[in-house]
Amino acid sequence: MLTAVALLAPSIATAEPYLATYVGAAFTEPKDLDTRVRLDTFTIVDGTARDLKFETSVVVGGKVGYFFGASLLGGNVGLEAEAYHFQPDAMQQSSRFVGSLGGAPADRLVRVQHADLDVTGAALNVLYRVPLATSAELPRGRFQPYAGVGLAVLIAKLSTTTTPFDVNKTISATDVQPALQVLGGVRMFLSPHVAVFVEYKFLQSETFTFDFREAGTVGGAPFVETARDRADLTSHHISFGVGVHW
Repeated sequence: MLTAVALLAPSIATAEPYLATYVGAAFTEPKDLDTRVRLDTFTIVDGTARDLKFETSVVVGGKVGYFFGASLLGGNVGLEAEAYHFQPDAMQQSSRFVGSLGGAPADRLVRVQHADLDVTGAALNVLYRVPLATSAELPRGRFQPYAGVGLAVLIAKLSTTTTPFDVNKTISATDVQPALQVLGGVRMFLSPHVAVFVEYKFLQSETFTFDFREAGTVGGAPFVETARDRADLTSHHISFGVGVHW
């Protein structure tokens, strides 16, 4: 046990914890949306809206990480936990709908209403960095290219409005799904403890399912609308940030 501690001591002494925050842009890819709407037991919409487009969103987040001191192929391995938020709302648009409308087969353009989408993510990343331009003042390098892969949990909330009621209402639903993320960037140290960085992140989720239920009237008669929307999420994030390293 004493030998193990002695061997680990140099690595612990040169390890590097850090805190960082960042802001950037999230570019979300168009997606097919599987959708179904019922009034009581009658299905009025059942099919797929093709190639729905999402708005570019601001993404904000924070990180806490730890690089281990042991060298691996000239670089260091680290672990990083992060949390972030972005809003890739679905704009009002025309979309090709394939399925059934009112029980009849349909393959035509339809008008899709605006929907708000809020996504909050929490992730754990494994990173690898390479120190460049090292010096006595900056033994870890002034520049640090890095890459990593991580597993995220995404909490997505979809808010939209009912469509068939005499007075339509705002409805919302939330789902939680895992996602894979791959990231890479470069960090530049302004001082031994303060660094700025630019980072790219690719994010791919599993399929979200949003279930809605709302009561209202159609022509004055009471009805219950139930709806289900399903789609996955593919997003590209470019962000800029600042971190404090110890």
